Amino acid sequence: MNQKKIKDKIWTAPLAGISDSPFRMVNRHFGAKHAYSEMVSVEGIWRKHKNTKKLLGILKGDSPLVIQLFGSNPESFYKAVKEIEELEYVSEININAGCPVKKVVRNGSGSALMTTPDILAEIVKSVRAATSKTVSVKLRSGWRHSSINAKECAHICEDNGANIVVVHPRTTDMVFSGCSDWNVIKEVKDFVKIPIIGNGDVLTLRDAEKMLEATGCDGVMVGRTLVGNPWFFTGVAKKVDDDFIKIVLWHMDMAKEFYGDARSYKLMKKHLIYYSKNVDTKGHDRKQYYEAINHAQNFDDERKVVEDFLFSIKE
Repeated sequence: MNQKKIKDKIWTAPLAGISDSPFRMVNRHFGAKHAYSEMVSVEGIWRKHKNTKKLLGILKGDSPLVIQLFGSNPESFYKAVKEIEELEYVSEININAGCPVKKVVRNGSGSALMTTPDILAEIVKSVRAATSKTVSVKLRSGWRHSSINAKECAHICEDNGANIVVVHPRTTDMVFSGCSDWNVIKEVKDFVKIPIIGNGDVLTLRDAEKMLEATGCDGVMVGRTLVGNPWFFTGVAKKVDDDFIKIVLWHMDMAKEFYGDARSYKLMKKHLIYYSKNVDTKGHDRKQYYEAINHAQNFDDERKVVEDFLFSIKE
């Protein structure tokens, strides 16, 4: 399979605190066609919480967008999706039934929904009734190895109107440890008729191709690999040249445009640290750079730290 065909089958994952509009725009620049929002609370949407509204916002050109929602109340999902329905740039609503984080699952949301398939069914049905957009669901393998039920949950989603299912083949109790079991993706693909997107342990375009070949899935979701590394889409390792520096500074400028000076420099810290990972620092102290980023007190100071460091290690 050629590189373009593989890129067309890549979905960028919803990463909490990461997958905002500036991050998505950088990945779109490198060829990402299918981009997810951060995970957004259905309660926050229909109750019109200020911070939640920002999670639904976009920069010009950041579309089509998949909005991922989390919650445990079917009625709240219905109300939230009705609010989103009018957003033309949103092409798809994704139901999060895969997040393993304790503060999410303890409220019955995320992957806890796989332990309450009747509620999962009602949520999918409610979302389907509320929108004419594509509806998808993100699942895990199951709660633990003794209760793997991705096939059954995918079938429930299909029966209640979902158009796509995303499968991350780790159990909830694994969180992000261990290895994902791609066999689960294949089993789900063989069990239902709707498209299946595979997710887990894809570090390169070649890994994405291997997943497509091994599982027969219709697309591949890539998450943490993209943080600080949109060059994933090129199939070539990143290196600090003029284009690299241009992308990093562009990301910073978009964050400033999206959030404003006072907030953008704080939210960019983690991205700037990840951009510098796995590159040749030519003897410069990476730890000192991290400390300088963390101690920057405004956008201009942060930008100067970044420029000084990157130009000093440029190839």
